Amino acid sequence: MATTEVKAKKKGPDITILLLISMVAAVIVGVVVGEPMKNVQFIGDIFFRLIQMNISVFVLCTIIKSVGGLTPKTLGDIGLKGVVVFIVTTFIAAAVGIGLAEFFQPGAGMENSALVQNAQFDGEATELMTIQDTLTGFFGNNVVASLSNGTMIQIIIFAVAFGLAISFWRQAHDGECKAYDLCCEVSELLLNIIRAVMNLAPIGIFCYVSAMIGEMGTAVLLPLVKYFLVMIAGMLIMFTAYFIIVPIYCRVNPFKLMQKMVRMMVTAFTTISSAVTLPTAMEDSKRKIGIREDICDVLLPLGMPLNSNGVAVHMAVDALCIAQMYGVVFGPNDLLTVWVICGMIAFVNAATPGASLVSLTMMVPALGLPMQAIGIFGGLEYPTGASRTPLNVCGDVFAAMIVAGPKGINHDIFDGKTEYVEGWSRHLTD
Repeated sequence: MATTEVKAKKKGPDITILLLISMVAAVIVGVVVGEPMKNVQFIGDIFFRLIQMNISVFVLCTIIKSVGGLTPKTLGDIGLKGVVVFIVTTFIAAAVGIGLAEFFQPGAGMENSALVQNAQFDGEATELMTIQDTLTGFFGNNVVASLSNGTMIQIIIFAVAFGLAISFWRQAHDGECKAYDLCCEVSELLLNIIRAVMNLAPIGIFCYVSAMIGEMGTAVLLPLVKYFLVMIAGMLIMFTAYFIIVPIYCRVNPFKLMQKMVRMMVTAFTTISSAVTLPTAMEDSKRKIGIREDICDVLLPLGMPLNSNGVAVHMAVDALCIAQMYGVVFGPNDLLTVWVICGMIAFVNAATPGASLVSLTMMVPALGLPMQAIGIFGGLEYPTGASRTPLNVCGDVFAAMIVAGPKGINHDIFDGKTEYVEGWSRHLTD
């Protein structure tokens, strides 16, 4: 196993601390200054665009690099196990959300509140796709259009197909393939750009959050305190279960694991984007946790659209809260429908800011709930996104750890005895 001694690292500003400081400062300034902070939102929008302009191509090249470097047998083993874990954990998360919302009734008693009476939705809602439509939507008819639209699942399907072609080609040509070498280099170059842009994250987050808080105001959030508490409880239950089960299975210290996931959780919490957090999650999964590289490179990008535990909890709590607010009663069969729909929506979730509105416009009409509810919950993108995105991101890492198992994790890297060296796990899969 290729490892090196841990070297002293240069001290510098911790981006995690800076992000938290900027988040707190943004909330305070947004509350104090109010609506005029909308004038700085464009700076936050620019930051997110700088990150997102690379993400689609980065994911494409990273998956091609990973899949092209594996044998089809190894890829099939990793992918099949990963998808099974994604499905199981997503539907467990949706069940947790439904159970909590049924027990605590976060929307009860709000039927006659001003929040409900004044709710409007001026957008255009879409009907929920059937299972057939959902599966058909996984496959794009133009990869350039998929890249342009940021349709991650279509990009990933193409990348896996292209990577498989490269894998067969390399086996037939003594490991040589210029397209593979190009994708590897482009992936590294884009990662360097993303790292550079992330240095601006504290400024971008401050401007974006302070503008959001200044525009919404705390008065909008107060009637929904119980709703937020129920949703956060669902996230905490999932995190607790993960931090108990995964460390036992993988034979690692749960407290050390929690410490190693702080940076990705803070990045997810502040940026509210799984796509923006992906490079951080991939880097920390390899360098701090020690998960096998091939598993990280396949499952973390694949899990970004397919494995959204936070979305499953969020949508389930939203569905029942909306029903309770408008006096709609769900029976056992209705709750089963809610469970299936919320799970399906989690599989096609957008991995960028603004995803809540897309999910709501699919879920609300499918459950026969009042469209006005979208006007309430669709405007809560930042607080709901901050609640659910850490679980979305960490759920992918936990899934990768489950697939890797104790033998697929370098315990010397995890325990800090050695430093990560690229390619340490190659001999395990060749």
